[in-house]
Amino acid sequence: METSRTVFSKLALNYTSMYIYLGVMTPFWAIWLKYKGLSPSEIGVVIAIPYIIKIIVAPLISQTADRRKEYRRPLILCVLSSVVFSTFYFFSDGFWMLLTITVLVNLTYPAIVPLMETITVAQTSKHKLRYGRIRSFGSFSFIFAAVVVGWLIGSQAIDAILYYAFGSLLVLLMSVLILPSGNKQNKNVVEKQQKSPIKDLLYSRDFLWFLCIVGLLQASHGVYYSMGSIFWQENGLEENIIGFLWAVGVVAEILFFVFGGGMVKKYPISAIFAVIGLMGVVRWVVMASTVSLPVIFIVQLLHGFTFGASHLVAIEYIGQKVLSENAGTAQSLYSSLPLGLGMGLATYAGGLIYEKTAGDAYLAMAGMCFAAFLASVIRFYRKK
Repeated sequence: METSRTVFSKLALNYTSMYIYLGVMTPFWAIWLKYKGLSPSEIGVVIAIPYIIKIIVAPLISQTADRRKEYRRPLILCVLSSVVFSTFYFFSDGFWMLLTITVLVNLTYPAIVPLMETITVAQTSKHKLRYGRIRSFGSFSFIFAAVVVGWLIGSQAIDAILYYAFGSLLVLLMSVLILPSGNKQNKNVVEKQQKSPIKDLLYSRDFLWFLCIVGLLQASHGVYYSMGSIFWQENGLEENIIGFLWAVGVVAEILFFVFGGGMVKKYPISAIFAVIGLMGVVRWVVMASTVSLPVIFIVQLLHGFTFGASHLVAIEYIGQKVLSENAGTAQSLYSSLPLGLGMGLATYAGGLIYEKTAGDAYLAMAGMCFAAFLASVIRFYRKK
């Protein structure tokens, strides 16, 4: 039988490899796509497509794993499939080929994190481990990868990004091969609900309000995720500086996760959403207005609010407002709609707007945050 320390090490390695891959892809993939000759609008399509596919793929694969009460083998197959299809990137050229490969990779890739999380939660419960400590390896690995890869490609060909991404994906495959099985402890779960949880939630005006507000806040990152690195690069920032700026945002996010929990529980959710929306307006207006490094550095700290706080408040809302028997469905709707469909559409639109207006595309993102701010303020005063 594996010891708690061994299980902790395996899970930590899994998160480390996963977030090294994300630390390469998130800041630098758009730069590689630009190097391959894609226009901003085409880059927006390629980066947006995984968010759209996620809406279908992740629930289907996770549901199949739930029914089989087996997560490790589906996870291995998903990572292996992603590795196999990613090899085609080495022989790719042109928008349609790159788009086709991206679709193939994301036939399984979106299910990787949910399956990882399911295994981790089961093992932390079984071995009395702390999930937060394991998850922190992922956040710090993202920072490490963003900074190091940014520094490395500053003196190398842009094509090196693909090699770093593929190499980290291979490490992820090796790490999932040694994971514990992570099966659910309760295999004989009987469905007692007479109503459809999805129908029950989507007929709730309060839950729909929540989805709209968190969708606006999270989707406001569309230009940042798709065009942020390109915008900085086109305005003279080196790749190592770009990686550092991404790392600053993640550090701010981690700090809010660690220290912001008390604030989230103390104040009304609508009031916190209003503050987040206002912070988002400030962040995106400043991003559209200047590329001054000291100013951008300070504004990047707001990522702790615009992303970190909105995600933490979303989890808190589901815990407070949603019936326990509907909590899993609520989580999947939050993941699929605001973080999937909403982010995908915003990422695609961000590429189109950027192609016409460059950095002024951030003003559209500021508009989304302002809409969230107004709706949250109205909600707050109606609830008083």
